[in-house]
Amino acid sequence: MRFDDLILAEDDYPQGACENRQEWLLMYSRGVPPTVIATWCRVDVRRVHRAIDRQAERHPEWFDRCWLTHDQPAPSSNRRRYRRSREQVWWEHHAHMSAYVARVGGLPAQNDSTEARMLYRWLENQRRNHDVGRLAHDKAAALDRLGEWVGTRKGSPDELWVRRLEQVQRFRDETGRFPVYDPQRHPEEKILAVWLGRQRTWLRKGRLRTDRQDALGEMLPGWDRPTGGACIG
Repeated sequence: MRFDDLILAEDDYPQGACENRQEWLLMYSRGVPPTVIATWCRVDVRRVHRAIDRQAERHPEWFDRCWLTHDQPAPSSNRRRYRRSREQVWWEHHAHMSAYVARVGGLPAQNDSTEARMLYRWLENQRRNHDVGRLAHDKAAALDRLGEWVGTRKGSPDELWVRRLEQVQRFRDETGRFPVYDPQRHPEEKILAVWLGRQRTWLRKGRLRTDRQDALGEMLPGWDRPTGGACIG
Protein backbone atom coordinates (compact mmCIF):
# COMPACT_ATOMS: atom_id res chain seq x y z
CA MET A 1 0.00 0.00 0.00
CA ARG A 2 1.32 3.40 -0.95
CA PHE A 3 1.23 6.43 1.38
CA ASP A 4 -0.98 8.26 -1.12
CA ASP A 5 -3.61 5.57 -0.63
CA LEU A 6 -3.95 6.59 3.03
CA ILE A 7 -4.80 10.22 2.26
CA LEU A 8 -8.51 10.97 2.28
CA ALA A 9 -10.15 13.10 -0.30
CA GLU A 10 -11.22 16.49 0.99
CA ASP A 11 -14.90 15.57 0.95
CA ASP A 12 -14.22 12.43 3.01
CA TYR A 13 -12.86 14.24 6.09
CA PRO A 14 -15.26 14.38 9.10
CA GLN A 15 -17.57 17.36 9.01
CA GLY A 16 -19.58 19.12 11.71
CA ALA A 17 -19.12 19.07 15.48
CA CYS A 18 -17.25 16.48 17.53
CA GLU A 19 -19.93 15.23 19.93
CA ASN A 20 -17.75 12.74 21.84
CA ARG A 21 -17.83 13.98 25.45
CA GLN A 22 -15.15 11.50 26.49
CA GLU A 23 -12.80 13.23 24.09
CA TRP A 24 -13.70 16.60 25.64
CA LEU A 25 -12.94 15.23 29.12
CA LEU A 26 -9.71 13.65 27.95
CA MET A 27 -8.52 16.93 26.45
CA TYR A 28 -9.52 18.83 29.61
CA SER A 29 -7.65 16.32 31.79
CA ARG A 30 -4.54 16.96 29.70
CA GLY A 31 -4.69 20.71 30.35
CA VAL A 32 -6.68 22.01 27.37
CA PRO A 33 -8.98 24.91 28.43
CA PRO A 34 -12.73 24.48 27.79
CA THR A 35 -12.78 27.41 25.34
CA VAL A 36 -10.09 25.74 23.24
CA ILE A 37 -11.89 22.39 23.36
CA ALA A 38 -15.07 24.07 22.15
CA THR A 39 -13.21 25.70 19.26
CA TRP A 40 -11.48 22.51 18.19
CA CYS A 41 -14.66 20.45 18.40
CA ARG A 42 -16.93 23.16 16.98
CA VAL A 43 -19.38 23.04 19.89
CA ASP A 44 -20.83 25.55 22.34
CA VAL A 45 -18.42 26.08 25.25
CA ARG A 46 -21.36 25.79 27.67
CA ARG A 47 -21.80 22.16 26.64
CA VAL A 48 -18.16 21.50 27.42
CA HIS A 49 -18.55 23.14 30.83
CA ARG A 50 -21.65 21.05 31.58
CA ALA A 51 -19.82 17.86 30.68
CA ILE A 52 -16.94 18.83 32.98
CA ASP A 53 -19.36 19.75 35.80
CA ARG A 54 -21.17 16.41 35.57
CA GLN A 55 -17.90 14.50 35.53
CA ALA A 56 -16.61 16.50 38.52
CA GLU A 57 -19.78 15.76 40.51
CA ARG A 58 -19.46 12.03 39.82
CA HIS A 59 -15.70 11.89 40.32
CA PRO A 60 -14.38 14.77 42.48
CA GLU A 61 -10.90 13.25 42.56
CA TRP A 62 -10.79 13.46 38.75
CA PHE A 63 -11.48 17.18 38.84
CA ASP A 64 -8.84 17.72 41.55
CA ARG A 65 -6.25 16.06 39.33
CA CYS A 66 -7.37 18.18 36.38
CA TRP A 67 -7.16 21.37 38.43
CA LEU A 68 -3.58 20.56 39.39
CA THR A 69 -2.78 19.95 35.73
CA HIS A 70 -4.31 23.28 34.68
CA ASP A 71 -2.51 25.07 37.53
CA GLN A 72 0.97 23.93 36.48
CA PRO A 73 3.18 25.38 33.75
CA ALA A 74 3.01 23.39 30.53
CA PRO A 75 6.02 21.12 29.80
CA SER A 76 8.58 23.18 27.96
CA SER A 77 10.93 20.54 26.52
CA ASN A 78 13.68 23.07 27.27
CA ARG A 79 11.93 25.68 25.12
CA ARG A 80 11.01 28.68 27.23
CA ARG A 81 8.54 29.97 24.67
CA TYR A 82 6.20 27.09 25.63
CA ARG A 83 6.30 27.79 29.36
CA ARG A 84 3.20 29.27 30.98
CA SER A 85 4.12 32.11 33.29
CA ARG A 86 2.44 32.82 36.63
CA GLU A 87 0.79 35.74 34.88
CA GLN A 88 -0.72 33.45 32.24
CA VAL A 89 -1.92 31.01 34.89
CA TRP A 90 -3.59 33.86 36.82
CA TRP A 91 -5.51 35.07 33.75
CA GLU A 92 -6.54 31.50 32.88
CA HIS A 93 -8.03 31.14 36.36
CA HIS A 94 -9.75 34.50 35.96
CA ALA A 95 -11.22 33.36 32.63
CA HIS A 96 -12.50 30.21 34.34
CA MET A 97 -14.01 32.33 37.10
CA SER A 98 -15.58 34.73 34.59
CA ALA A 99 -17.14 31.84 32.67
CA TYR A 100 -18.51 30.39 35.93
CA VAL A 101 -20.05 33.71 36.96
CA ALA A 102 -21.63 34.13 33.53
CA ARG A 103 -23.02 30.60 33.64
CA VAL A 104 -24.25 30.54 37.26
CA GLY A 105 -25.07 34.21 37.75
CA GLY A 106 -22.88 34.86 40.79
CA LEU A 107 -19.61 34.21 42.56
CA PRO A 108 -18.88 30.64 43.69
CA ALA A 109 -19.67 29.47 47.21
CA GLN A 110 -17.48 26.95 48.94
CA ASN A 111 -20.08 24.19 49.12
CA ASP A 112 -21.85 24.60 45.76
CA SER A 113 -19.79 22.03 43.82
CA THR A 114 -16.26 20.79 43.35
CA GLU A 115 -15.63 23.38 40.67
CA ALA A 116 -17.08 26.13 42.88
CA ARG A 117 -14.91 25.07 45.81
CA MET A 118 -11.72 25.31 43.75
CA LEU A 119 -12.70 28.71 42.34
CA TYR A 120 -13.69 29.90 45.81
CA ARG A 121 -10.24 29.01 47.16
CA TRP A 122 -8.57 30.86 44.29
CA LEU A 123 -10.73 33.94 44.94
CA GLU A 124 -9.92 33.81 48.66
CA ASN A 125 -6.24 33.92 47.76
CA GLN A 126 -6.87 37.03 45.66
CA ARG A 127 -8.64 38.63 48.62
CA ARG A 128 -5.66 37.94 50.87
CA ASN A 129 -3.29 39.41 48.29
CA HIS A 130 -5.55 42.45 48.03
CA ASP A 131 -5.57 42.87 51.82
CA VAL A 132 -1.78 43.14 51.97
CA GLY A 133 -1.49 45.33 48.87
CA ARG A 134 0.03 42.68 46.58
CA LEU A 135 -2.73 42.47 43.98
CA ALA A 136 -1.92 44.40 40.79
CA HIS A 137 -4.37 47.14 39.78
CA ASP A 138 -5.25 45.52 36.46
CA LYS A 139 -6.08 42.25 38.21
CA ALA A 140 -8.16 43.99 40.86
CA ALA A 141 -10.03 45.84 38.10
CA ALA A 142 -10.67 42.55 36.29
CA LEU A 143 -12.08 41.03 39.48
CA ASP A 144 -14.21 44.13 40.05
CA ARG A 145 -15.99 43.37 36.79
CA LEU A 146 -17.14 40.05 38.25
CA GLY A 147 -19.12 41.71 41.04
CA GLU A 148 -18.60 42.62 44.70
CA TRP A 149 -15.79 40.14 45.24
CA VAL A 150 -14.11 42.09 48.08
CA GLY A 151 -17.38 42.97 49.79
CA THR A 152 -18.26 39.30 50.33
CA ARG A 153 -15.80 39.19 53.25
CA LYS A 154 -16.94 39.91 56.78
CA GLY A 155 -15.83 43.37 57.83
CA SER A 156 -13.04 45.57 56.53
CA PRO A 157 -9.58 43.92 56.48
CA ASP A 158 -7.91 47.27 57.24
CA GLU A 159 -10.22 47.92 60.19
CA LEU A 160 -9.59 44.42 61.54
CA TRP A 161 -5.83 44.93 61.24
CA VAL A 162 -5.94 48.20 63.20
CA ARG A 163 -8.15 46.59 65.85
CA ARG A 164 -5.67 43.71 66.28
CA LEU A 165 -2.80 46.21 66.56
CA GLU A 166 -4.63 48.08 69.32
CA GLN A 167 -5.42 44.82 71.12
CA VAL A 168 -1.76 43.77 71.08
CA GLN A 169 -0.70 47.21 72.32
CA ARG A 170 -3.23 47.06 75.14
CA PHE A 171 -2.10 43.53 76.04
CA ARG A 172 1.54 44.64 76.14
CA ASP A 173 0.74 47.69 78.29
CA GLU A 174 -1.12 45.50 80.79
CA THR A 175 1.30 42.57 80.94
CA GLY A 176 4.66 44.08 79.99
CA ARG A 177 5.23 41.49 77.27
CA PHE A 178 4.05 40.38 73.85
CA PRO A 179 1.43 37.62 73.53
CA VAL A 180 2.82 34.09 73.08
CA TYR A 181 1.39 31.10 71.26
CA ASP A 182 0.75 28.59 74.05
CA PRO A 183 -2.81 27.20 73.74
CA GLN A 184 -2.37 25.06 76.86
CA ARG A 185 -1.12 27.71 79.28
CA HIS A 186 -2.38 30.92 77.63
CA PRO A 187 -5.33 30.09 75.33
CA GLU A 188 -6.62 33.66 75.54
CA GLU A 189 -3.44 34.92 73.82
CA LYS A 190 -3.67 32.60 70.82
CA ILE A 191 -5.36 34.96 68.36
CA LEU A 192 -3.08 37.91 69.13
CA ALA A 193 0.06 35.74 69.05
CA VAL A 194 -0.89 34.30 65.66
CA TRP A 195 -1.60 37.78 64.29
CA LEU A 196 1.73 39.17 65.54
CA GLY A 197 3.60 36.13 64.21
CA ARG A 198 2.03 36.66 60.80
CA GLN A 199 3.25 40.27 60.71
CA ARG A 200 6.78 39.08 61.49
CA THR A 201 6.58 36.51 58.71
CA TRP A 202 5.38 39.08 56.18
CA LEU A 203 8.17 41.45 57.22
CA ARG A 204 10.79 38.71 56.82
CA LYS A 205 9.47 37.89 53.34
CA GLY A 206 9.29 41.55 52.31
CA ARG A 207 5.49 41.45 51.99
CA LEU A 208 4.47 43.76 54.86
CA ARG A 209 2.99 47.05 53.72
CA THR A 210 5.16 50.06 54.58
CA ASP A 211 2.35 51.89 56.39
CA ARG A 212 1.67 48.86 58.56
CA GLN A 213 5.36 48.40 59.29
CA ASP A 214 5.55 52.04 60.41
CA ALA A 215 2.46 51.65 62.62
CA LEU A 216 3.88 48.54 64.28
CA GLY A 217 7.20 50.24 64.91
CA GLU A 218 5.49 53.28 66.44
CA MET A 219 3.00 51.45 68.66
CA LEU A 220 4.96 48.27 69.43
CA PRO A 221 8.70 48.97 69.60
CA GLY A 222 10.67 45.74 69.27
CA TRP A 223 7.73 43.82 67.80
CA ASP A 224 9.92 42.37 65.02
CA ARG A 225 12.25 40.57 67.44
CA PRO A 226 10.59 37.37 68.75
CA THR A 227 11.33 37.14 72.46
CA GLY A 228 9.28 34.20 73.63
CA GLY A 229 6.95 36.60 75.46
CA ALA A 230 9.57 38.50 77.45
CA CYS A 231 9.08 42.13 78.24
CA ILE A 232 10.49 44.59 75.73
CA GLY A 233 11.08 48.26 76.41
